Order: sequence, then structure tokens, then C-alpha cells
Amino acid sequence: MAYERSGPADATLNAYKEFFELTLDLCCIAGFDGYFKSINPSWSRALGYTDQELLSQPYLSFIHPDDRESTEEAIRLTAPYGSTTLHNRYRCKDGSYKWFLWNAVAVSPVFYATVRDITGQKRQQRIHAAQHALAQVLLEFPTVVEAGPRILQALGENVGGALAALWMLDQQAELLRCRNIWLAPGIQVPEFQRVTGVMTFPPGVGLPGRVWASRHSAWIPDIVKDRNFPRMPFAASTGLHGAFAFPILCGDAVAAVIELFAREISEPDQGLLSFMETMGRQIGQFLMKERIDQERDRKIADLQVSLASVRTLKGIISICSGCKKMRDDKGVWHQTEEFLLAHCDADITHGICTDCARKMHPDWDEVK
Repeated sequence: MAYERSGPADATLNAYKEFFELTLDLCCIAGFDGYFKSINPSWSRALGYTDQELLSQPYLSFIHPDDRESTEEAIRLTAPYGSTTLHNRYRCKDGSYKWFLWNAVAVSPVFYATVRDITGQKRQQRIHAAQHALAQVLLEFPTVVEAGPRILQALGENVGGALAALWMLDQQAELLRCRNIWLAPGIQVPEFQRVTGVMTFPPGVGLPGRVWASRHSAWIPDIVKDRNFPRMPFAASTGLHGAFAFPILCGDAVAAVIELFAREISEPDQGLLSFMETMGRQIGQFLMKERIDQERDRKIADLQVSLASVRTLKGIISICSGCKKMRDDKGVWHQTEEFLLAHCDADITHGICTDCARKMHPDWDEVK
């Protein structure tokens, strides 16, 4: 669908059309009335819609709800003559979103815009931010149990999750149990949250169980359509869709699983999954150190208990000034050796002092 008009700007319009037919960027002419007037083929390739689908609906209807207000404000400030640069999320036909960077110029009654897909760049920014935030959390807290809520918050806020859960392995029961849940501001899913908090998963069952069994991350584009998602009846009304989870490994064994949920349908992102597995190994090393420290503390405590139970001689001990016998607390006199064996755990060996040696051997000093 072409946009035709007459006037002195016709040359600019025709030159722009020639440019955007050749460029790989997304280019468009959009009217102040809220509709695209012309788009190049890159739009259909990037989003999956036909040209007619994009031209027949208001362009704001494709923008993520959280980005519409800022986009409308940018349009208002740019029209009728001005320029702007903004970024927002644009919905694909499969329900997922891509990040777009817009450079637009308003020449009433239309905008001329070039648009670049910066989804990969945004992902890298989120990954670096999540990595930094997680490192800070692990430095601040001594144990995973204490750090759990902040770990989920650091990942959820920077990766873009709406809900995150930490599942810890119950080795005795051989089940994964939910330890912590984090919700993004404004997210209210009480029933799904309650069910997540009380459910357990054996290997292979549900998203946490799948990760446990495989020891690798897993991705679900839309949880309401996944057959191996036992919480699906409670998820349908939450507005949650995309989900992924990754393992926390202690050596080669899974010690915990972290899962994150998004409000958008999202296709697997291998770069993000690889990063999350790396984060899982870092948390696993932190957990392993914690367990080593706990085992060390346990052994020290056991040793302290053992030392406290060793029999020692305390108080006042009566010794005969003549025969050198020792009297116990009941008034009975004992040979010194007998008394010591009964009241302490020391081993006794026999020797001879110098004075006794001189008495027994008058020539002791000469021999020496």
C-alpha cells in the first residue's frame, strides 16, 4: 500500500522510498493518524506479519503495553516537525517481542523512520547487568538459603522475568521443593504462587524436574500449551507465558533449580540459556563452598564436645605427706597410680627421678 501526496516534499518522499527498498533495516512512513502508510519488506521478515496486517492496524497496537506510554509521549513531542530516537518492544506474530531502536523525523502529516532490531544487544546488556548483580549478592550473603530471595530478584529484574522460583533438592525424599519465590512489581498471581510454593517435583516431571533429570537448562515458549507443565491449570489466567529454568550444579549433581517466567510468549534464546547455565555453575560453587564450611564447622563442634568430655582433675586433691597416697571424694586413700588411672584419661609410664636414683645407686653422679 503506497502513500501518495503532492507538494514540495514529494522529492524527499520518493528518495526515502528508494532507500528503504534497498536497506536491510526496517523502514516506514507512518501517519499522524496512527497507521503505517508504507513499509519495506524487512518488517514482514522481522515480525512474521503480512504487509496488509501491519498496514491495517494502528502501529501502537503492536507495541508492548509497558512501552506504549513512552512511545506516545515521544510521538507527541516530535510532531509536527522534529526528530526523535527511542526504543521499545514490538510484538511478533508468534506472540514474542523484539526490541526496536527508532530514528524518526516528523514532516507533517507523516513520520519517516528507520528501525533497527536491537534484541541481541539488549540481551547482552541484561546478561551483563544480571552477572554483576548476582556477583554482588554472593559477596553479601554467606549461604544460598539467605541469598535465595536476592538471587531471584537479581536475575528477574535484569533478565526481564515476572516471577522466579528457587527449587532446592530434598535428598532424603528425592524431590525438588520450592524454597523462595520472587514477583516483579505489579505482578499478582496468588493461586499460581500458592501452588508453586507447595508443589514438589521428582526427576523428569514439570519444568524443574526436566532440568533436574537432564542437568541442563530448558525453555518453554508458552506454559499454557506445554503438556509437561503440571501447574498449567493455574497458569492459564495469570498472564504468564514464556518460561525457562537452569540447574545449580555441585560437581556433577543437581543441588537446586531456578526457573523464571515472563508475561510474553518467547522463543528459546540459546545465548541466554548458556549464560544461565554459567550462572548456575557459579551459584553451585558458592553452594559447595558453603557445604564444605558447614562440614568443617560440624567437625570442629564435634571435636569441642569430645574435648569437653575428657576427664580432668579439678579442685583440691589430698595427698598423704608420708606415703603419698591420694584421697578420693569419699575419703578412700589410693595409690597415686591407681587414683590417676581412675580419674583421668592420661596414659601412665614409669621412670625414675634423679633423687631416687642417687638413693638407689650412691655412685650415680660418678657414673653419670
